[in-house]
Amino acid sequence: MIKKLNVGIIGLGVGLNHLQCFIQNKNCRVISVCDFDEKKIKVIQSKFPKIKTTLVDKDITEDKNIDLVCIASYDIYHCDQLITSVKNNKHVFVEKPLCTNYKEFIKIKEILKKNPKIKISSNFILRGAPQFIALNRMIEKKKFGKIFYISGEYNYGRLSKIINGWRSNMINYSVTHGGAIHIIDLALSFLKKKPKEVVASGNNISTAKTNFKSNDIINSTIKFEDNTIVNITSNFGCVMPHHHTFKLYGTERTFIQDYKRVYVSNSRQMNNKIIKINDNYLNKNKKKILESFIDSLVSKKKPLVSQNDVISSMAISLAIDKSVKSNKWEKIRY
Repeated sequence: MIKKLNVGIIGLGVGLNHLQCFIQNKNCRVISVCDFDEKKIKVIQSKFPKIKTTLVDKDITEDKNIDLVCIASYDIYHCDQLITSVKNNKHVFVEKPLCTNYKEFIKIKEILKKNPKIKISSNFILRGAPQFIALNRMIEKKKFGKIFYISGEYNYGRLSKIINGWRSNMINYSVTHGGAIHIIDLALSFLKKKPKEVVASGNNISTAKTNFKSNDIINSTIKFEDNTIVNITSNFGCVMPHHHTFKLYGTERTFIQDYKRVYVSNSRQMNNKIIKINDNYLNKNKKKILESFIDSLVSKKKPLVSQNDVISSMAISLAIDKSVKSNKWEKIRY
């Protein structure tokens, strides 16, 4: 077992948050960071003079002294950076999405199959939210009976980021990969099974007169072998603050999270008492997925988000986007 992990970080946007997490973790030593923006590199050089800096990602992915690579770069770089890291015997924690298309997805699966000792995970931070931890415990105690339907919305509410930022310059940017995949992962974590097919549609009405040329909203219906249904929407054009809605319907209870409330209903009567759930999601909660992955590398603990979880959610996300283009049901290719 590895006693202390040497860490390299690529991307200093959200990667800065990961940097703080690694620095605070007793099992890690950050030795190098990379970003293509010299201004961001200079900030690191002034704040953390002992950490090596580079503008070249391969200085990290091919560094023999690094055990774990944290990828927080733009989506289009994830696949190549992950593959190079794995080829060089490094574990990988990658921001979603894992990749951007089927060709990349197949390459990643092949390289992981050839390197079974390497572990990867992704930052599905909703798993660490207190309301979803509480929901998972209730499901494990069979409080909900049989779950038959889940509905979730990833309401982005940050329109300027897709019409002005790097997403507007990306060909075929996917709001499914960039948003809904969080809800996909959450649903799978509760259901503990894989769906078989999906149908989806989308539009770009909200961004029609902007530089953003991809769909800004995509709605999907995901079907399982036992006819359980999951409906997921990624809505980047909504006129609302950033938030997630999530509704889980079982034969015994219903869980509801909407804009500003979280509760459980255990009766069909109008005057039933609802059970309020804590939704105070603190910054420390956002570290749980990464901390769990670090623990799995230095011990025998299972990570909150496993490699199989990452692959499954990506497979569904890719099938959703394929269905938008084909306008028909698509089988999910794991």
